[in-house]
Amino acid sequence: MAKIIKKDAENVTVGLDNGTFEVYPLSSCNGFTPEAGMIVDVFKNGDAVVISKAAAPAAAPADNTQVVPHQVNKIAYVLLCFFFGGIGIHKFYAGHWILGLLYLIFCWTFIPAFIAFIEFIIGIIKPADNNGNYKA
Repeated sequence: MAKIIKKDAENVTVGLDNGTFEVYPLSSCNGFTPEAGMIVDVFKNGDAVVISKAAAPAAAPADNTQVVPHQVNKIAYVLLCFFFGGIGIHKFYAGHWILGLLYLIFCWTFIPAFIAFIEFIIGIIKPADNNGNYKA
């Protein structure tokens, strides 16, 4: 990995990992227009030099484990929403614990039941993926 330090009309100055910098002709850039601060890869073979854009590294979780989103089955979610939506069971199923608690606390007002009925209609209309799951 290297970083473009400066670009002028004919040359590109590249800072290398070892703390040095080198000047290469602008024609060394492989299919992109270099900009100062851009991260690049520098490939050398004898006198030939090719500078290419570095691929952006994928952001990984801090503990190096893959985060799998909570899978919510559409049919189960919609049925829970219709029959037990007034007390927030569908929110607990979807992994929204705080909303589930709010539905449970305010269930006596019937406001959560009304909201759950609207969510039921949205849940029926909203498409699921190939496995029958969707983001609730």
